[in-house]
Amino acid sequence: MATIPPCAAETPAQGGPARECLRLNDAAFDGDWDEQARTRKTWVEVCRQAVALERNDLRLKHLLARALTADGQREEAIGVWRELGEQNDADALFEIYDLYKSYYRSDVNAPQLVKRAEAEQALRKAAELGHAYAMLMLAVLLDRGDTVKRDPAGAIHWAERAVANPSKDVQAADMQVLLGRLLVKSSDPAEKARGIALLEKLAQAGRSDARTELAIAIRASDPARARALLEQGLSGYAGGAIPPLADMLIKGEGGPANPKRAVSLLAGRRASDVPGVKGALGLLYIEGKVVPRDLKKGPALLRTWAAWNYEARLQLLQLLADNPDLTIDYPGSILYDATEAAELGEPGAVMALIDLKLSQNAQFRDKPGGCALAEGAAKSGDESAARRVSQCGAD
Repeated sequence: MATIPPCAAETPAQGGPARECLRLNDAAFDGDWDEQARTRKTWVEVCRQAVALERNDLRLKHLLARALTADGQREEAIGVWRELGEQNDADALFEIYDLYKSYYRSDVNAPQLVKRAEAEQALRKAAELGHAYAMLMLAVLLDRGDTVKRDPAGAIHWAERAVANPSKDVQAADMQVLLGRLLVKSSDPAEKARGIALLEKLAQAGRSDARTELAIAIRASDPARARALLEQGLSGYAGGAIPPLADMLIKGEGGPANPKRAVSLLAGRRASDVPGVKGALGLLYIEGKVVPRDLKKGPALLRTWAAWNYEARLQLLQLLADNPDLTIDYPGSILYDATEAAELGEPGAVMALIDLKLSQNAQFRDKPGGCALAEGAAKSGDESAARRVSQCGAD
């Protein structure tokens, strides 16, 4: 069920088409696939009629765009949202970003109705207009590196604003944990101290994820307490606590080494579907020190984590470039993320993409594309890229 933007719900709908458009928005589309398809088309048509009759009702325009999206007519839906976005409609701007995130991030060669730059601009503008969830998403993406370039200070700024203006779809404490996690990574001692204090408070209130983030923050200075906090975290949201705890168990930080238990935690059922846990286990298989090396299982596990973590993406790209026989599921999305990071200027992204394209890996080899990237980077003064250009004259 689509919610109606509060800012667009001020004018009551008058006519029959408007009432039917609203009713279908709240209706469950029952029946077989054909019947549901007919209902979606009916929804589009009655919403078209409603908008034609009541052109100033922003709520109806939103519902028309949603009906069009549900019916697969995304190009027209985007047009409606763009029109609303030009009127500083924050909900419409967020929908533009959301369409990009949902539909246009899998193939660099496919037509894109919404491109990355437009999605970023729409998300930023929605956040600036006070859209609570856009603020939260912008903070997350500025930290993670996805659609927008990573910016630690910017992430903290928008997390602060998200905490001050919480989204109704997220618990206030969730946003506070996010802010604390971002603050403790800051190079500013005052911000780091503020983050630790915030995580301490949340941990004492029973937030398991706050304990985990606090442990990560104090690991270098107080490994014994960090390890104890991670052990406590296993009784809550274990997925966050397992990767750092396993690493400490392997290295013997904060207590005796126990690699066997580390592997057991990572491979156990408790958090086997958590991307970070899969990534940590995948790295063990790739390294082959604690478990036998497995370049089939390891990259497949790391690939899941790479969708959420930029450093993991770089590791995966290098692994694919260095191992020509290695294949991976959904190579198009990997290439898309790598291309996006290079366009954003993320550190190491351009060289990782060049190396991947110039490699012998059949899934990614693209010598003309790699050479073009290398030549462009070399002209900008990148010495590593200049060295890669020498490969372009060879067969």
